[in-house]
Amino acid sequence: MRNLLLHSAAALLGVLGLSAALAGQTKPPASSKPAVQGNVPDLSGDWGATLQSGGGNSFLASDPNYKKVGTPEDEVPYTPWALAKLHSEKPEQGPNATFENTTDPRIKYCDPIGVPRIYLVPTQFRFVQTPDIVYILYQYGPTWRPILMNRPHRPDPEPTWWGDSVGKYEGDTLVIDSIGFNDKTWLDHSGRPHSEDLHVVERFRRVNHDTLQLDVTFEDPKAYTKPWTGGKTFGLQHGGFDDAYSCSMSEYMHFQQSVVDPVVAPKK
Repeated sequence: MRNLLLHSAAALLGVLGLSAALAGQTKPPASSKPAVQGNVPDLSGDWGATLQSGGGNSFLASDPNYKKVGTPEDEVPYTPWALAKLHSEKPEQGPNATFENTTDPRIKYCDPIGVPRIYLVPTQFRFVQTPDIVYILYQYGPTWRPILMNRPHRPDPEPTWWGDSVGKYEGDTLVIDSIGFNDKTWLDHSGRPHSEDLHVVERFRRVNHDTLQLDVTFEDPKAYTKPWTGGKTFGLQHGGFDDAYSCSMSEYMHFQQSVVDPVVAPKK
C-alpha cells in the first residue's frame, strides 16, 4: 500500500520518474515472432506498463492523460446518466483531479479495483495457462482471476467485483468475455462509471517476444449509447514479482495526513 500511495503522490505532484523506472526494466521489443503451440499462444512472462505506453494512464490513445474526460472533446459515448455521474466524482486524474475528499472507491474504501481498471495501475500481472482455466495473477491486490475456457457464462451470475469471465483462443489471441459485474468500480482513474449491465471483452495478443497488446471493448447500454474501445501496450518485465501491493486503510490515513493534507491545505 505504501508504494501504491507513493504512486498517487507522484501523480498529485507531477512526478514522472515512475514511468522511466518501469521502462528501465523492459528490454526493447524483440523482432522474433511469439510462439504458438497448437491453438494456444504463449503468453508467459511478467507483464507491466512501459514508458512508451504511458505508464499507468488511460486506455484511449487520443487522450492518454485524461485531459478531455467529460468535456465536449471526449470521444466516449456517454448516456446522460453516465455523464452526470462522471461529473459528480472526485477522481485522482482528469480535469477534476483531486485527493481531497476523493470519491474513488479504491482509495476511499480500499475496494477491489476491478476489471479493466487494474491494467492502469503500474504493477505487473502474469498468465498461468491450463487447458480448462487460464489464471491471471495480479501483483496489485494481490489477487488472482480465473478465466474458464471454452464454455458459456453461468446463467444469471451474481454481480461481483471481478465479474464472470470465460475465454477462448482466436489464433494468436486470448479473448476474455466478462459479464456479471457489480456497479461499484470505475472503468479507469478518471471515474468513468458503469452499471451492472457492463460487458467487457479483453483481447490479449503477444505482438512479439517482449510486447503484449490489450484491446478492450466496453458495452453498457445504461452508461454508454454504443460500444466503445480502448487499448494498452505492456512490456515483458525481468525483475519478477518482488513485492505485493495490498490496500491498508491505516496506511492510507497516514498518507492522507502526511502527504495529501499539506499539499491541498489552503495557504494562510
